[in-house]
Amino acid sequence: MKDYRFGVLGAGNMGTAIVEGAVRAGLFRPDEALLFNRSAEKRDKNREKGYAVTDDYTKVYTTCETVLLAVKPQNFDEILPVLAACQGEKPLVVSIAAGVTFAKMEAALGADTAIIRVMPNTPLMLGEGATQLVKNAAAAAEQLAQVRALFDTMGVTVVFEQERMLNEVIPYAGSAPAYLYMFADAMVQSAVRHGISGDDALTLFCQTMIGSARMMLQRDKTPAELIKAVCSPGGTTIEAMRVLEERGLYGILAEANDKCIARAYELGK
Repeated sequence: MKDYRFGVLGAGNMGTAIVEGAVRAGLFRPDEALLFNRSAEKRDKNREKGYAVTDDYTKVYTTCETVLLAVKPQNFDEILPVLAACQGEKPLVVSIAAGVTFAKMEAALGADTAIIRVMPNTPLMLGEGATQLVKNAAAAAEQLAQVRALFDTMGVTVVFEQERMLNEVIPYAGSAPAYLYMFADAMVQSAVRHGISGDDALTLFCQTMIGSARMMLQRDKTPAELIKAVCSPGGTTIEAMRVLEERGLYGILAEANDKCIARAYELGK
C-alpha cells in the first residue's frame, strides 16, 4: 500500500492544473497527492492548498500509486537513471512529455513498468482540454481507463493504439491553440485598423470561435458545408474566402502541420 494515491513530479503549470482538476472532480483529496517542485515558494503555495509536498522527487516515485511525469523533456536524461535506482513496487507512470518515447522510458525504468503517455493541450488548465492517450504493453486496460477518466474531467480524450499517433496528432490539438491565437491576433490587428477597439474585437471573435466550434461539434454538417452556409453568393464572406483560397491557406496549414509532426519525431530520437 502506497502512502499517496497520486504524485506529480514537476508541479509546474500543467502538472498543477492536472492534479487540481482531479481534486475538483473528487477523484482524490489534496492530502492524497504528493507534489514535487524545486521551488520552495511553489512548494509552500501547494502546501497551503492542502497538498503534501517534497523537494525529493524520488519520494514521489516510491510513495505514490500513480506518478505524473510533468518535467520538461530535456530533464528526462537526468531523472530517469535516478528513478531506475529506486527500490520497491513500481508506480503507474503517466508522462506528458512530448517526444519522450516508451522505448526511452522503458530502457531506464524497465519494460515491466506500466506507462501511459498523455498529450494534453493548454486549455486543459481551464477544464477544456483535448487530450490523447496511449499505453505501453505493461499497462493494463484498467489502468488506461483510470487515467482516461482523470483527463475526461478536464475536457475530451482520445485513445490511440499506436504510440506514433501522438506525434501525428500534435498539430490538431497540442499545437492548435497557438494557430488559433495567431489567427485571433491577426483578426484583432485588422479590426483595430478599421477603428474597432482591440478589446471589443477580441470579445466578438472569441465568442464567434466558441459558437462556431459548437456548431461543428453538433456533427450535422461538415466544416465544408458550414463554410458554404455562411458564404452567400455575391455576399461579403465569399469575397474574404476567395482571398484565403487564392493565397493558399489550405496549403500553408498542411505545410505547417507537416513541419510540426516532423519536429515531434526529431525530438523523440
